Amino acid sequence: MAGVLGPADIKVRADIGLVIAKTNDAARLLVILNDAPLGATAVDTLTRLQERLPDLLAQANLSDARTGFAGDTAIAAEIVGATQDDLGRIATAALAVNLILLILFLRELVAPVYLLGCSILALAASLGLTTFFFQTVLGQDGLTFYVPFAAAVLLVALGSDYNIFGVGHIWHAARRLPLREAIIVAVPQTTRAITAAGVTLAVSFGMLALVPLRPFRELAFAMFVGILLDAVVVRSLLVPTLLVLVGRRSSWPSRVLQDAPREPAGQLPSAPGLVAGPR
Repeated sequence: MAGVLGPADIKVRADIGLVIAKTNDAARLLVILNDAPLGATAVDTLTRLQERLPDLLAQANLSDARTGFAGDTAIAAEIVGATQDDLGRIATAALAVNLILLILFLRELVAPVYLLGCSILALAASLGLTTFFFQTVLGQDGLTFYVPFAAAVLLVALGSDYNIFGVGHIWHAARRLPLREAIIVAVPQTTRAITAAGVTLAVSFGMLALVPLRPFRELAFAMFVGILLDAVVVRSLLVPTLLVLVGRRSSWPSRVLQDAPREPAGQLPSAPGLVAGPR
């Protein structure tokens, strides 16, 4: 703590009730922390203070006194505690909604599962890089408590949009081409659009770093890194690879890929500008 100010330190009119109640049966202490009020360290400091307060009151012969906390850190601690208690239900609900939307739009069950898994991997990587950058590189005490939640909601939602756009084009091409050839034809087309949109959106979110507030800079970095990972790595490399590995089972139970043309035995898939040859 940087310091504590009480009635003896703050000279104001008693009838205002700013530090001492007008009934003279309550007083306010201003606790000044060394850390950012919404940071993880400040919340942890307040939590430890709340745990030790009964013993401190007993040492001061004030065991019967009632206490309460107010301010930004107290509000943040309450929100963090409530969120942590419900975190499992919140995460499950958010993932379930995104999975249901993917199933409804793609009309299948297998592909939406691993597509959502790709979005979760991109999210985990972006939050890990954000934590490493701000804690290890910049030496901060942790991320602002609501930044990971805000970034998670936005990145998973954007990932679902990119999934529907990219896979939808592959499914459309697979109506007239073998799956691998459809991937070779459709992925470059969708990748250019997704990459352009992703870079533009990442730069737009990155502009939040110009706001001289720590939470905005953390969110800007998380969104910038997360969108680039999703658009450049996940949609261009990981998703096409999984589609090839899983193959026609990706569209189960629909028959989008089951009815697609099959590749000639012993031949590599071909595409415009590519020459097929023996395996």
